[in-house]
Amino acid sequence: MNKLIYGYTSATSGALIWGIVPLYYNLLSEFAFLEVVAQRIFWASLTFILVFIIQKRFIEISTALRSAKKIILFIVCAILISANWLFFIFAIQTGQLMQSALGYYIYPLLTAALGYYVLGERLENSTKIALIFAVAAVLIKGSALSNFPWIAISMAFTFAAYAIIRKQLTVKPDAGLMIETTMLIPVALLYFGWQFKNDLPLFLGGDIIGLISAIFCGLFTIIPLYLFHSGNKVLPLSIAGLIFYLNPTSQMFISILLGEDYNLIDISAFVLIWFGLIVQFSPMLLKLNIRKKKTLIKN
Repeated sequence: MNKLIYGYTSATSGALIWGIVPLYYNLLSEFAFLEVVAQRIFWASLTFILVFIIQKRFIEISTALRSAKKIILFIVCAILISANWLFFIFAIQTGQLMQSALGYYIYPLLTAALGYYVLGERLENSTKIALIFAVAAVLIKGSALSNFPWIAISMAFTFAAYAIIRKQLTVKPDAGLMIETTMLIPVALLYFGWQFKNDLPLFLGGDIIGLISAIFCGLFTIIPLYLFHSGNKVLPLSIAGLIFYLNPTSQMFISILLGEDYNLIDISAFVLIWFGLIVQFSPMLLKLNIRKKKTLIKN
């Protein structure tokens, strides 16, 4: 398969699965959101460990954890990604998936801002304008005190901070996620221990259906991230960024499908975000199109 076609297929599949997976987690709403997150951690880690044993790749893990600084950074990453998962599952179970969508719309813009202030990366004028639109969207969304988008802001910040720190760690995406989920396993085991002590059934009800559902919590954590990261390796940054927005767009439509309330304030916030994204990506896509035309003329 052509590398570019593989990139498009992987990135698009990953973003779409990521976007529609709330439908699956919504089916688990009878269980505590802490339990669902514990299952995600536990089964994602076990899956990674099994894959790395089969592929004989544990040398990558020892290399990645060679210094105390790297271990500390991975611990921080583990805390941030688990917090993001908590906010995500909480949003689904409390009927606030639209806030999750808003958070994922804001996240890339916030990542660019953090990259500028923390890593000294260049911030394009188009991104600055897009950030202004994003801030305006959050202010409009929070104009009613009871409607302040704290879930969206929390999800955007935890994932953006996670992305910035992970960027400083030279490790493959799956290896990094394997390290993070394995670091979180003690937390999941503590939760399972609390369940056992209080005579509560393990693994989402304790029957075979619950066990299968728990395993899929781990798979739906790994698969979209792996596909999306794999696609991003071979795609231009502008294209990969646009494809990512299939995720929050899917979540937004699913939130409506699930019967969440939305009003003019919600619509206004998303319209502002979309305007910001148009401003951000138009110059990138224009440059990409010009480059393609030049390549065709040369050939």
